[in-house]
Amino acid sequence: MALPSLASRILRVVGVLLLAAAVSAVAVRAGFWQYGRHETRAEAIELYEANAEAEPVTLATALPPGEAVDDDEWTTVTVTGTYDAASLTLLRNRPVDRERVYQQLAWFDTDDGRSLLLSIGYIPVPPEDEEPATADLPAGEATVTAVLRRSEDDDGRRDAGATRVTPAQMPEPAYDPVDGYAMVRESCAADGCVDAYGEPVPLPTLSLGPHLAYAWQWFAFAAIVPVAGIMLARRDWSGVTAAPATPKRPRRPRPAHREPTDEEIEDAL
Repeated sequence: MALPSLASRILRVVGVLLLAAAVSAVAVRAGFWQYGRHETRAEAIELYEANAEAEPVTLATALPPGEAVDDDEWTTVTVTGTYDAASLTLLRNRPVDRERVYQQLAWFDTDDGRSLLLSIGYIPVPPEDEEPATADLPAGEATVTAVLRRSEDDDGRRDAGATRVTPAQMPEPAYDPVDGYAMVRESCAADGCVDAYGEPVPLPTLSLGPHLAYAWQWFAFAAIVPVAGIMLARRDWSGVTAAPATPKRPRRPRPAHREPTDEEIEDAL
């Protein structure tokens, strides 16, 4: 019976060590994944600060025809052209600062023969029995100052359920669309300049988030698990290598005390 018990304990020790190694490896991988997310956010913030603080440049300088918005994101550009008033579209399911509003999107046909999707401002949601007070876009030439943004992935939602700024929910543009969009900071036409049509959509607030802290937590967990596994394995292994205790010889029960019989007394005399 000793051999199966010894083998089972050895298997348990090996199993504890293998499980600890596997859990530690998963924790290390999770830590590097969180650290990668931290680096991605740090690079995005660095790009944001560098481009946002730069002086405005023309759209053609920042984004030549045929190129997509990539490292040029957050660059402030100026562009001249005309609004396509018929393309005005309401993005109804995109809150601003947690406030339910309608964001307004429109195509802007640039002088260099492209169509740039603009987020031109937001308006309050009207009562159910009223129509939204959409913007009256200028009919003539306009000069727009805007911040470039990368294209957002299309989530397939349309109309009242739409959540993304994407050409997929817009009417067909007059020219080749720019791969990206821009958030209006100023629009100047013959009748003057405005910051936006409605209220300007604020730029998002970028932060590093908790990813670095999560990464260190995973790395610490990865270091602790093997130590705990080794301690458990040593406890089980000490049970395997310990000498078996010698069983004690059972004591004979003492005879119960009794009085001698008459015959035993006579024999004793």
